[in-house]
Amino acid sequence: MRIAIAGAGGIGCLLGARLAATSAADVVLLARGEHATRLAGHGLLLDLNGDRQLHRLPVLDTGSDAELAQLAGCDWLLFACKSQHTQRLAGRLRPYVGGDCRLGSLQNGVDNEPVLAKIFDRPVMGGLMRKFFAHITAPGEVEVRGVLEAVLGDYPTGCNQDVTALAELLSLSGITVLLSDDIRRELWRKLVLNNGCNPLAAVTFLDTQRMANDPDMAWVMRNLMREAGAAAAADDVEFSPHELDAVFQWIKGIDPIKPSMQADAERGKPLELDGITGAILRRAGQLGIEVPVTATLHHILMGKYGSGD
Repeated sequence: MRIAIAGAGGIGCLLGARLAATSAADVVLLARGEHATRLAGHGLLLDLNGDRQLHRLPVLDTGSDAELAQLAGCDWLLFACKSQHTQRLAGRLRPYVGGDCRLGSLQNGVDNEPVLAKIFDRPVMGGLMRKFFAHITAPGEVEVRGVLEAVLGDYPTGCNQDVTALAELLSLSGITVLLSDDIRRELWRKLVLNNGCNPLAAVTFLDTQRMANDPDMAWVMRNLMREAGAAAAADDVEFSPHELDAVFQWIKGIDPIKPSMQADAERGKPLELDGITGAILRRAGQLGIEVPVTATLHHILMGKYGSGD
């Protein structure tokens, strides 16, 4: 199987390394800038739960037309970039992608799949990664901590044979894969979690355990999750109070995780505000409901870090 991964961040590099190690897939990473140069020249240094590995993968520069021409014939194009880059990067790649290539998203948020379906005019697989974090620590270096798990399914519902085949390949790479007939709901469930953790961590610079076990921080987290759950109704997804509590208890019960917004803030990188808090605010506006805790943190972070465009 020939797989291109658009976005060589923490998730993209991890996926590329694990898939290539199976010898059952030809994998190419799409990247740019100093990180791409380092990956191409020195390889990927992956620290997976303390096991340091060097992986050498083909890298295509997204700024080069000649290199992007190599996308022809790919079986899958998986998007793993930050959600604020999805539309621009998809538009850039569209002319080079064959008509038989399957599209998939393994990104944060609930807006990527509709954007990709519209730009490429074809069905899209939705997916999410969970139970671990993966961050770039330096150009060409990625740190991963946690248990590798993914959930896949056709967006918004269903799960066809192509998705099942990709799931089997990911399973061979050491990633536990669950299949879902309602991936949109699973994406919203992760957004509930992300909205509860990411913006607060970017303000406080605390990991998930320190936030969840502090009564005041936990109050903020629970309200952020409640507001995300209410906003999901705009996409015909509903969560009961019990389900929202289960998300909070899950994050409270696992090992500490550094949320991606915190990692980006520490490195001076743009935050994924539009795809997380921004998605909640847009749905709340459609529904005519108030989400004051989410709105407050969103505007604090916007004022400090900008939109990330």
